[in-house]
Amino acid sequence: MFTAIVSIAGLIASAYLGRRELTRRKESGDRSGMGWGITFCIMQAIAVALGFLGMAPDDILSPIILNAVLTACAWASFARDITWARIESYMRFGDELAARTFQPDCGTCDKYDACAHRITRDEDLSRIGRLGRKLRGRAHELRIALHRPTAVCVMLLLLAGLFAMLGLETPSNHDLTWCYPLCILLEWSLITAVMVGLFYLFQRRGGAPAFIAFLCWGIGMAQFFVITFKSMPIQPADLSALGTAAAVSGGFTYIFSAFGLYGMALLAISMLLCSLAGAFRPEPAKRNRRLFLTNLSIGALCLVGVGAHVTLIDYYNTLNITVYTWRPLESYYRQGFIPTFISSAQTIKPPVPEDYDMAKAEKLEKKLAGEYDETAGKTQQRTDAEAQFAEEKPTVIAIMNETFSDLSIYQNMHAGYNGPQFFKNLPDTLSRGTLYVSAYGGGTCNTEFEFLTGNSMSYLGSGVYPYTIYDLLDTKNLAEQFKDLGYTTTAMHPNHGTNWNRENVYSGFGFDRFMTINDFQDAEKLRGMVSDAATYDKILEMLESDSAPQFIFDVTMQNHSGYDTGLLPPDKLNNYLIDGAVNNEVNEYLSLIEESDRALKDFVGKLRKLDRPVVLVFFGDHQPFFPDKYNNRWFTNEDKAEHNMRLWTTDYLIWANYDVAGNDQDSHVDNLSTNYLGTEMMNIIGAPLNDYQKAQLTLRSALPAINTTGYLDATGTIYLSSVKEDENGGDAQTSLQKALQARSEYATIQYYELFGDGKDVYTKLRQSAANETDPNLAPGTTQIK
Repeated sequence: MFTAIVSIAGLIASAYLGRRELTRRKESGDRSGMGWGITFCIMQAIAVALGFLGMAPDDILSPIILNAVLTACAWASFARDITWARIESYMRFGDELAARTFQPDCGTCDKYDACAHRITRDEDLSRIGRLGRKLRGRAHELRIALHRPTAVCVMLLLLAGLFAMLGLETPSNHDLTWCYPLCILLEWSLITAVMVGLFYLFQRRGGAPAFIAFLCWGIGMAQFFVITFKSMPIQPADLSALGTAAAVSGGFTYIFSAFGLYGMALLAISMLLCSLAGAFRPEPAKRNRRLFLTNLSIGALCLVGVGAHVTLIDYYNTLNITVYTWRPLESYYRQGFIPTFISSAQTIKPPVPEDYDMAKAEKLEKKLAGEYDETAGKTQQRTDAEAQFAEEKPTVIAIMNETFSDLSIYQNMHAGYNGPQFFKNLPDTLSRGTLYVSAYGGGTCNTEFEFLTGNSMSYLGSGVYPYTIYDLLDTKNLAEQFKDLGYTTTAMHPNHGTNWNRENVYSGFGFDRFMTINDFQDAEKLRGMVSDAATYDKILEMLESDSAPQFIFDVTMQNHSGYDTGLLPPDKLNNYLIDGAVNNEVNEYLSLIEESDRALKDFVGKLRKLDRPVVLVFFGDHQPFFPDKYNNRWFTNEDKAEHNMRLWTTDYLIWANYDVAGNDQDSHVDNLSTNYLGTEMMNIIGAPLNDYQKAQLTLRSALPAINTTGYLDATGTIYLSSVKEDENGGDAQTSLQKALQARSEYATIQYYELFGDGKDVYTKLRQSAANETDPNLAPGTTQIK
């Protein structure tokens, strides 16, 4: 109500000033600026309505500031002649400066040597003196230029762009000191360039750039309400769900914050500046075809320049403007709405393979699947495994262990660290080896996406998270596959089900049940996180209560970052000295891996005793965030591809508590990537394979592993993703050429499986709350620090 009262007072003051100025200017017949003044009065009327409707903030300062600004803008518009006189006075000062530029030619005077007031000749000055004189001259010329009408008009538009940018950011981003200065400068430049472009395109009318300012404020307010309702920013994929958003928007209560009113005040200032810039429009008598075309050219140049900048410059890789999807709000707050939105938009559009044709892609997949059927699919080992699987229907347990990796690959951490011993020395696995992943330090959902679907992130790019972006309802996956075989399918993750949009993705994949933190309320915890052992106990309970075959996918939580909590009990904490120094983060992480190894040992021991066939797939999703500094410090002068790939690896094993037909179970080493892991597991145990999986196995002979960093050829040589041709290859196909061909064919069939004809690729099922690292907090409640 206070907002309504203050706004009524402000509206009355604006109306009074408008009537007074209208009366004063009646004789001259000049009505310029009146429309703008009425616009600001309408904005005050809107503020009155917000107050009466209960949509205004419970705040005193913001409505006072808003109405003071709106009344001032209204008066400046109603009194356009006075405002314009001030601007003309500023421009006349430039003429006065120009008139003062005369200097006598003292160098030619015969009294030069004796004169005490002479202007020294350039040749008599030192180099620094001549430079100083030149700089002073240029500064004087610049002062004159800044008072020219064109310069004043451009400065008004620059300021209008600045206030429009602030009007965009202020409603949702309440501390701009947290922003990266260069990102804010980029955002200001983009907004201003569009405003200037439209200003000239519409023949120097202030209404066009003012509309952009209003649009910026509107987006800022929309961002505020979206964050308020779901703790998530507006993202490009949201544009594909505007209909859904409109359908549910009526169920929310909309209340402006104080910062929304501040943003409205900034909008008013921007609009006033636009109106003043429009006052520089030439009189009708001075307008001609040449001026018309000049304005069009300048406007088109600005708008085309913005379009070229946005489409040709890679924000993610070139400008390093990234979207931290685990906490996208942080990216938007630090980098600004527009740069972050553009970066996200550039990365989410799936790249279409060269010469892609849907019918040809389908034909290629069938051809590759046929090659598998005629080769590996006809072996005795595979035939025996198929017969056994059909009879036994083993339960399959897939454990994606959070941040599980063997850091002994970093020269034993210069601390005598030998890695998780049980995991490394389990003697009777079906297969084991290095796992090439597409995540480092975070991005768990991408590793599980690759495992469950068989698709590679290599073809989707960095900064993309399919769970939150793409429509995966019809995507082939292991859960659907096992469900079609009569299995009960369960996913579990002892954290919020909203994280990474899992609640929607798992349901779409066909999981019968999704167990979240709500199912682990009384479970054992380590550092406040549900322990690995607690999830394994839950799995054992499920096996005891249901003798039917099950597919269980367990995404653990115990080892999640950060690692400086100090919450590990002393009896579980190791104390490795890295190069003779203590590192608490590293020690906490290595201690957690030891706990995971101990829990895995107990779990495998219990599975051995079960009187039912069980297959276990165990793998880590990514390394922690800190090994890169050791990789750079300890591994110098080595191949760049091998150096980079080391960070993007974990380990895996496939194990069974029964004798799998056709497999010696002697821990055969087979290094592969996550996209192949599920398919290889199905192949080893004799489970039915779809055409996509058969095609993958055919391609794997030439392309053993692939991730976002690079790929391997059949000889095990590592190449970075940027290597797209064999520079040394001749007529004969080399292993690299075969890998490149397989990589191209994989891209084609993956696009076919994921996106088909490339239409309607974005998800319509949004996560209902923000991602949270701490399962002890309700979704969306963590404050950005």
